[in-house]
Order: sequence, then C-alpha cells, then structure tokens
Amino acid sequence: CGYTTPTPIQEQAIPPLLARRDLIGSAQTGTGKTAAFILPALQHLADDPRGVLHSRRTPGTPRVLVLVPTRELAMQVSEAFHSYGAKLGAVVLPIYGGQEFGRQVTALRRGVHVVVATPGRALDHLRRGTLDLSKVGAIVLDEADEMLDMGFAEDIELLFDALPDGHQTALFSATLPPRIAAMADKQLRDPVRILIPREKLAAGEAPRVRQVAYVVPRAHKDAALGRVLDLESPSLAIVFARTRTEVDALTDPEAIRILELLVDYTPPNLHIVIGTRDVPALPLARLRVRGDLLEIDLQVLRFLRAEAAQLLYVRSGTDLARPELDRLV
Repeated sequence: CGYTTPTPIQEQAIPPLLARRDLIGSAQTGTGKTAAFILPALQHLADDPRGVLHSRRTPGTPRVLVLVPTRELAMQVSEAFHSYGAKLGAVVLPIYGGQEFGRQVTALRRGVHVVVATPGRALDHLRRGTLDLSKVGAIVLDEADEMLDMGFAEDIELLFDALPDGHQTALFSATLPPRIAAMADKQLRDPVRILIPREKLAAGEAPRVRQVAYVVPRAHKDAALGRVLDLESPSLAIVFARTRTEVDALTDPEAIRILELLVDYTPPNLHIVIGTRDVPALPLARLRVRGDLLEIDLQVLRFLRAEAAQLLYVRSGTDLARPELDRLV
C-alpha cells in the first residue's frame, strides 16, 4: 500500500470500519483517508462467506459503492482500489459523466465488485435499471462536503433510498459544515466520529498554504485580480471561476489585454491557468501556461459569494471560515 505506518486518519478509521460501524471522518486532503476506507472494504470482500472474490465466480452486482464529486477523483480512487486489491481479484469500475454510457453498461453487465461513481451518473444508471444496488453492503461518500457544494444532495438521497437495509455508511469530508451533520443524522446509524486536527507548525516554520480573502464588489473583481497578481508576482497562478461562462469572459482577448495592463511585468512573464474547480488536469482555458502545475505560487479563487464564505476552502482541506485564515480584507 506504500505505507510503513498508518496515518492518523487510517489508525483511527480502519478498526471501526473493519467492525462494520458507520463512520464520519474529517481530515485534511492528502492525509491518507482513501486507503482508510479502501482497505476495510477489500477486507470485507475477501472475508465474505459467499466467496464474492472467488476467481471462478463472475463478480455479479456491486457490493461496494463509492461516491465522489468529480470524474478525476473517481479515476483516482478506482486506481487505488486496483492497486490495493490487485492480488484479490477485485473488479472495480469508475462511472462518471463524459464517458460513453454504453461502455459503462457493458462493464456493469459483466459484473463488478466495486463501483466508484459521481452521484449524477450513478443515478442515471439506477433510473435506467443498469445499476443494481440491492446487494451493496457498504457505501462511502468521499469529499462529501464538495459533493453537497456541487448540488448533489438530492441525487445522493435517491441513491441511499435504493440501498438495502443494514448497509454500512462511511462519510469522509475535509470540513464538516451543518449540511454534512444533517445528512449524517439522517443516513448514518450511531456513527463513530473522527476529527483529525491540522498539524501544528513548529516554532518558526511557515505554513505551506497561506490564505487571504479579499471581499470586493463584483464589478471590481477583474481589477482586484490584476492587483493581486501584481502584488504577489507569481510565476504560475491558477484562477478558478464558478462557471464556464465566467472562464470564457476572463479569457476574452479584451479581458486578457486589461489583465496585462494591470500587472507591471511584461506579458510573456504572465503565466495563468484559468478554469472552473471541477475541470480535469488540463483546464478549460489557459493563457501562456508554463512550468510545473505542482509548483504553484499563487492560487486565486474569484467570483466567490461573500454570504457563502463558510463553505469556501481550497482543496488543501483548510476551511476559510476557520481561524487559520491568514487574512480577510
């Protein structure tokens, strides 16, 4: 699995999941919570007295359902299942929008042990009768807060309605807003609650992520973006917009010209990736992108609603509403 010792979320979450307890786990992104739910799920499949992983049996209908907010995460979690369960013979299928529907149907009919899906596409299959959830023994909601932010609450409720009685539910989230608590009260039975706090910095150590929120009128946001770029002088920045329309507006030639005028350094040194938060690794639009995306000097969230500030956080897992927010301007 690549781990010599369990991370805190793994150490606390794996035992109750192995005991088939419902669970709510909150930890920063990148702390190993994917393995925390995959390993118990695979163990349950291996221990199933019906021999669902027997090499001579066809997989049949799925026994584990994992819901994730984006297709990128669906692929990532599926790859982790394949990696951890390769020697067990577990058959895992990612299903998400943008992929050929017929190919997914064919794979489901052949049989799978685990389905990793975005809620919308899972519901599409359920309604068409191509996804049978009647034998699911465990459901996992990964990045649950993100799924609710993206408007999947109703889809998730409908999927829960199709599950058999007695299933196990695990909910993992970087943050725990009130809507997560409400869902947990409705769908989970006496859950184990695990909260892994952020690692404290050693004396004199700078945080890896510095967060600042600038609250400005909508009409001034383009100008504010230019000023922030000028102030921070990043070699590479990512700008997130709420919709594709806003991405198109910001990458309009006139908008680009205005941005170039707002920053002091010359245009060839302006490296920006522009897209919505759910785009894949290659964004919808970009201008003069250079460098490694893993070395980002500045990430700018724009077009944010001030009244929804408690729901906004970058995927470092740090909630902007928490005291860790360095500055609110």
